[in-house]
Amino acid sequence: MRESARADVKAMLRSTRRRRIERWLVTSMVLVAIVAVLMLMVGVGMFDRVFAKSEERAADGRGEQMTSLVPAVDFSRPFERTPAAAWADGAAGIETPPPMRIGEFSADEVASAAARVRDTLIASRLDPALLRGHDPSRYLGLLAPDARRQLQPLFGTGREPEAQALVSMIADGSELLPVEPKVKGTMRVAAGGPDELVVHTNYVFAYAFAADPTASPVDPMDFVVVVRADVEYVLRDGPRWTAGSQGLWYGNVGGYGYSISCDAYKKGFLAPAYRDEGLTHTSQKQDRGTYFDPNAALPAESGCPS
Repeated sequence: MRESARADVKAMLRSTRRRRIERWLVTSMVLVAIVAVLMLMVGVGMFDRVFAKSEERAADGRGEQMTSLVPAVDFSRPFERTPAAAWADGAAGIETPPPMRIGEFSADEVASAAARVRDTLIASRLDPALLRGHDPSRYLGLLAPDARRQLQPLFGTGREPEAQALVSMIADGSELLPVEPKVKGTMRVAAGGPDELVVHTNYVFAYAFAADPTASPVDPMDFVVVVRADVEYVLRDGPRWTAGSQGLWYGNVGGYGYSISCDAYKKGFLAPAYRDEGLTHTSQKQDRGTYFDPNAALPAESGCPS
């Protein structure tokens, strides 16, 4: 049975690799090799980087006049005047779908899988221990032993860019404001292969950072960072899987960062765009609101210099 399970995994990896190559050709996303198995199964690092200027307020040569007409930023409500203003705070924005029987899994098992994925999203995107302290223990503890063993070497070793599609970590030297991130998105559960449940998650997380101490921001996007995370989690349970493979895995991954520090992002961390002194970025080609929309198509271009 164990040898059969290993054969099934090898076949799955081959088919997953074909799907990953096809997706890369379509979206021009960036693939980062982690280890052979991790790259084939996940494509971690597929996040594109999209930079947005705070506002096009100087584009028509009236920058000073326009700035004077913009009200001051309220740091107690940093998301005001952004599309995230009315979103739920923190974990309240991550809701599980109504439980129902799916394939061989009972309604209770489906509910349990969705709840575990919710806990995983909270641990990977909202938990201060990981966000600020870069401690992945809670997140990794929710995954299958083999998945945990593959991801562990990516933390604290300089390999953080290979994990950034799955987690959010704040760059050293940057500070979040004392408000919860804003969250919007959806979760749905579907049947996978034999003894598998696939939980599709598609969320946008908005983080409010302390403002640039050398400037007076007039636009909240001077210090708000947006992360889109379109991630599949796969629950594997049953005799076809070895003990180390049973539990929660990661599947297809996509997403982007918006209004970010490109330098920090390339190192696997989040920081506001003002941290990139001296860098030239490409202006966004879509309306600002598009990057806050979890249903929008993933952009194929990057605004960060290569």
